[in-house]
Amino acid sequence: MLVFKSENFAGCYKDSLIHLLNAGLENRARSTVSTELLDVALVIEDPTSCIYANQARGSQLKYIAAELIWYYSGRNDVKFISKWAKFWETIQNHDGSANSAYGNLLFTVKNEYHYSQYQWALQSLINDPNTRQAIMHLNQPVHQYNGNKDFVCTMYVNCHIRENRLYMTTFMRSNDAIWGTPTDVAFFCSLQMQMLSQLRHFYPDLELGTYTHVANSYHIYDRHYDMVKRMLGSDFSPMSLPKIETDLINIDGSPSKDLLTLAEAIEADSPRFLIFQDGEGLLKWIYQNVTADK
Repeated sequence: MLVFKSENFAGCYKDSLIHLLNAGLENRARSTVSTELLDVALVIEDPTSCIYANQARGSQLKYIAAELIWYYSGRNDVKFISKWAKFWETIQNHDGSANSAYGNLLFTVKNEYHYSQYQWALQSLINDPNTRQAIMHLNQPVHQYNGNKDFVCTMYVNCHIRENRLYMTTFMRSNDAIWGTPTDVAFFCSLQMQMLSQLRHFYPDLELGTYTHVANSYHIYDRHYDMVKRMLGSDFSPMSLPKIETDLINIDGSPSKDLLTLAEAIEADSPRFLIFQDGEGLLKWIYQNVTADK
């Protein structure tokens, strides 16, 4: 296991890209060319510091903000998210849905015992802070069919409370270090922050532990080689998501009233929604970034 550890995402991400270019091996999966490292872990000591600025390519804040709305709404419709990334249209199912709609997999889909994945993990931690069963599955057997253009990259998420800290680890079978890793890390770190917010109702003194991002195949495609070299020629400046002052989801994983209002505001493209202009929390950050440059 190759481990890249830093106080912030910017630091471990930069180090991982350097190692990818210098030590990665060529792989030709599905008629593509990439440079790949196997079994890579990025360990972020402060999960709030999960985005970064870089002159060549920093965190795509506008897209991340839109993706947070989509995910926390529990939706899987490509129509919404493709407004910010047309890529989704190339991998959508015949009914216009996406398999890799992480929020739908975590918050909306329920098993035969009426648990969503998030609900199971959160309830497990509430029932027993020492549990080893607070897991959330994303890639499912239903995704294993020939011709699937959207085979979910994330396998599962594991959560632990130890020494009064909430730790989260995401395990990915595959991660595109340019198009995938920065957005995936931003979402799962926000999920860790959201879970902490709700667990504090039961454990008031609970704090954030590390976030660990494990990729069994960590790679960059040949079309991005020059971009990565330009990125490494510039500083990776750490940036942070604001704290969660208002929950994005309810304790059962359903979208909160404020999150639904935010989604309505974005889809209506109307200036009449003023609720997100005050405060400094994540909801305001999402609103400001998703509506930037309008």
